[in-house]
Amino acid sequence: VRLYSAAQEGGAHTYRLLRQARLALDPKKRLLVAREMYRIRFKQEAPSRRSIQQLRGMEGARVRERYKALSKEYGVEWSGRNYDRSEWGSQDAINKAVSAANSCLYGVCHAAILIAGYSAALGFIHTGYPLSFVHDLADIWKMDLSVPVAFRAVAQGEHGASERVRHLLRDQFRQCGLLVRIIPTIEHILNAGEQDGAPT
Repeated sequence: VRLYSAAQEGGAHTYRLLRQARLALDPKKRLLVAREMYRIRFKQEAPSRRSIQQLRGMEGARVRERYKALSKEYGVEWSGRNYDRSEWGSQDAINKAVSAANSCLYGVCHAAILIAGYSAALGFIHTGYPLSFVHDLADIWKMDLSVPVAFRAVAQGEHGASERVRHLLRDQFRQCGLLVRIIPTIEHILNAGEQDGAPT
């Protein structure tokens, strides 16, 4: 459930890393990749003529609604996302569980990105920090995988939920076959950036 080791970024060859960089640095291609991530995540096409900033705003609204729905489904009180690493002890059980679950998902995605020869830092929606692409990729599965598991763990009892969520999520990774899906998903979203034409 953690990133214990990693290959050198770029692996034995740099063609994947260079391809990622070309797509990330081209505004039109970057938007095509971002739109495809949106399509996979929400199972519908992104609205036409939206910038990456606008897609972020739409994503945020849908994520907030998803949290509300999970709160109702699992009977776990939700007052909003609150994550401050320096104030871990003051956070409520559900925020701790969500943070623990997301950390596991980030670790798996990070390992896959590096072993396939891509850069964790060259993101398309998230940019400007060392784990930008990790967060891009993890967001595809976060609201359907790690966050629901966090709510389920807390629904089973607040005590030890942030530890229990790691074991529940490990089992969920196996059940949904996440480990064999990550690298093909990276290839798929990058392929979208190489399609002819801009969003309509």
